[in-house]
Amino acid sequence: MSSDDTQAPFVIAALLAGRLYRMLNTAKTMSISSSNAKCISIRGGDKTVGFKPLSDYISDMAKDTISISSKISAIALQFSITAVNEKRSLSALSDFTQVVNKLSNQGKKDSLNLVIEKLNNKISFLRQQQFDYCQTLTLLFDDIAQRIRASKIIVINSRTEASRAEEYQSNLFSIADNLESCSEDIASEIKTCRNYLYYLKNKIEA
Repeated sequence: MSSDDTQAPFVIAALLAGRLYRMLNTAKTMSISSSNAKCISIRGGDKTVGFKPLSDYISDMAKDTISISSKISAIALQFSITAVNEKRSLSALSDFTQVVNKLSNQGKKDSLNLVIEKLNNKISFLRQQQFDYCQTLTLLFDDIAQRIRASKIIVINSRTEASRAEEYQSNLFSIADNLESCSEDIASEIKTCRNYLYYLKNKIEA
């Protein structure tokens, strides 16, 4: 992520949110495909009976991906807010530290040092929050990734069932191709998002 090496954490969180928006749209496309698959499996009767459980699985996977993506988006927003608060606190800390270094009155120094101590505690708390958010996000991305890996088997089985569906073959093959494309797109977004998370963790721990 060389182009983002100097980016602030809240900026990276915004980039992460953008990736999640794309992932959400892809999952919605997958959901539409599953609805089409269900319709065809019902209309095809015995010719498409094997496709029904596959369409149910695709539907559940799409719903789960949408649900998890929404959770990730909410956490990414909270991360961004926390990162902005940390940036403001760091700026205030720098200002107060400069003032203390210029003061000669010990009483005023002691008073401002208490403020500085509180700011340091706040910054530590905010960083811990950000680290916890990263841990939660990692688990959620792992959850989606596991489902997407399983979709490869579903694609293979879908094509097998499509080959037996006679006049419904072309439609079902198209649905299988769409599922494969959506899964690859989501897997790509997950990889990018994990890179963002890795970057954020390193920034927090630095």
